[in-house]
Amino acid sequence: MSKYLYDIFYTRFGWIGVLNSFKGLRFCVLKKTAVQAFAALKAESIGFCLAPSTETHVKVTLQNYMAGIEDNVRSIPIDLAAKSTFYLSAWEACRNIPLGETRSYAWVANEIGQPKSYRAIGRAMACNPILIVIPCHRVIRSDGDPGGYSGGGPEVKNILLDLETEIRSNSRSSSLS
Repeated sequence: MSKYLYDIFYTRFGWIGVLNSFKGLRFCVLKKTAVQAFAALKAESIGFCLAPSTETHVKVTLQNYMAGIEDNVRSIPIDLAAKSTFYLSAWEACRNIPLGETRSYAWVANEIGQPKSYRAIGRAMACNPILIVIPCHRVIRSDGDPGGYSGGGPEVKNILLDLETEIRSNSRSSSLS
């Protein structure tokens, strides 16, 4: 039986649960309680053995991000081997949106060369298994409305965007010192 390594930890915005394969991060959730985070991890890992993780890079990187200290989430290796090419393309375009900025679903569709697929882009963002690391919270509707967010609704989407503004401000301050 294959094994996933898991970790659950608290941040100022709630509990993060992560699943890692030996290739990289496979799943990341943000929940209100540790019990909810663990339940999400169990549901995602049916058919796999779960073992506690001793790896610290993912945890420290996400804790620093959620504390507003730094954005280094691109350094986290990811494992999305079983996902569709369309979703992978959409998520990669999403990862290229700069910290604290937003783009529309239509922009992502254009970026991947499928300009009429903006609704499918919305579905790809809704199916994102690695919240924060694949920053689907940066993708909004063309009218400026935040749209949905599988990580906790539009309120959480806005919290993460505000957090990224804080991170950008902190990094500017430290570069001036």
